[in-house]
Amino acid sequence: MLIIGEKLNSSIPKTLEAFQNRDTDAVVELIKKQERCGADYLDINTALTEAQENDTMRWAIDLILTHSRCDIMIDSPNIEAIKAALPHVQGRKVFINSISNDTAYEELLPVIKETGASVVCLPIAGREIPAKSEDRLKNAGLLIKKLTSAGIAANHIYIDVLAEALATQEKAAMTTINTIRLVKEKYPEVQTICGLSNISFGLPKRANLNAAFLAMALAGGLDAAILDCSSPRIQEMLYTAEALLGRDEYCMEYIGYCRENV
Repeated sequence: MLIIGEKLNSSIPKTLEAFQNRDTDAVVELIKKQERCGADYLDINTALTEAQENDTMRWAIDLILTHSRCDIMIDSPNIEAIKAALPHVQGRKVFINSISNDTAYEELLPVIKETGASVVCLPIAGREIPAKSEDRLKNAGLLIKKLTSAGIAANHIYIDVLAEALATQEKAAMTTINTIRLVKEKYPEVQTICGLSNISFGLPKRANLNAAFLAMALAGGLDAAILDCSSPRIQEMLYTAEALLGRDEYCMEYIGYCRENV
């Protein structure tokens, strides 16, 4: 599974403070810690720095390029911020997070094709998250058609299967798992992704819920997740689930992890 570290997000108070203060040491530590914990990509969201979003995004990208080998996910609701950040990523793979069926995002399609970026697609209608998996699939289909018609490779399209807070939607986990199944069945070349930690928002012992949900999602066919890869529970579950799913020859990765974490 593709692992995307979630900690460089301005919605996290300590990260926002580090961004606002240009605290290089704090941000570099977040970068290095997530890389040590197995992150393939690092998600960067600087939206809450408001007028400083573009400058802060470029600053954070430079720190990743200098201090890690991780690839980069540009995470912003601001189309102009995405366009400004893309040329700044040199020599790394890049993800755009995210687009929807909103026609405003159509101006990004040529840029996505030109750069070869992967893209997270939100299968929503307007600003509403569909309650049913079938409606999410329908919206996903519209996005897939739009992107492939623009020349974007299907395997660069990641449908966000929309993990919602279990505290307010008691069927949230099962709806997400069912969405994974439906997307994989109908569009096998397309990838699936979710913001894993959303599932536990507002509940106690979040790490337990996140780890259990991760195992369910992996078994359901999830291809990528934005998550807290530094969480010991998440790390343990990743190795455990990969072994149980037959993706770890002779369980060597699992055994190595257990030996290092006695």
